[in-house]
Amino acid sequence: MKLWHWVALGIGAYFAFALSSFPAGTAYAWFAPAGLQLDGLEGTLWSGRAAAGNVGNLSLRDVRWSVHAWQLLLGRVAADLRAQLDEGYVAAHVKATRGHVSLSEVRASTSLSTLRPVLPISGLRGQANLTLSALELDVAKAWPTKVVGNLKLLQLETTPLNLTGPRGKLFPIGNYDVLLSEGPGPINAKFNDAGGPLEVSGTLAVNAARAYFLDGLIKPRADAAQELVDGLNVIASDPDAEGRRRLMLNGSL
Repeated sequence: MKLWHWVALGIGAYFAFALSSFPAGTAYAWFAPAGLQLDGLEGTLWSGRAAAGNVGNLSLRDVRWSVHAWQLLLGRVAADLRAQLDEGYVAAHVKATRGHVSLSEVRASTSLSTLRPVLPISGLRGQANLTLSALELDVAKAWPTKVVGNLKLLQLETTPLNLTGPRGKLFPIGNYDVLLSEGPGPINAKFNDAGGPLEVSGTLAVNAARAYFLDGLIKPRADAAQELVDGLNVIASDPDAEGRRRLMLNGSL
């Protein structure tokens, strides 16, 4: 091995050793990105925890991380992260380089009410279980460039779909499977119901400009509440020969 190879290896080992004892509080004060707030820091940049935190408007508790040392020698940061949410948890393996963050082995389980501060899901209640094999983010735009995995929505309830329905009452609309795959835009999803009062299937696409387009087919089952059926009369097209109604929505997030 050439001399400069040994020098480079020695420098890398030195920095790895230095980081192993670098206080987490100091690292946070120096390097924390905008939008990330951590409190009650313990441990080191290498391995530590925060008692509480906030990303955007999402509250976190018991945030823990463990950095993979050998990845630093390749000029990138890799770590295993886990945090408790107000209800549920999130865990992931993260790799980061300048301007780009890649997550894998993403697992999360929480209630929709916990996600309400960061997602436009008012009027919905239920449980969300997420498993992603890949999530890539453009840091500058704070927006995903690829999402691959599966989302399960369980025990969903919604407010009346028609504005004249009873206020304050929630109606069960069942369980749903959402398959997220690579495609022309950063978010490409196929969804269908997994049991409940509505037979549902469709697609959702969100592009890099955050414009979305949803195209779905909905058919009430025999046990669907009349309020749900009345709501479909308002928001969806007339039923086809098989009793399915088309719902098409577009807008910007």
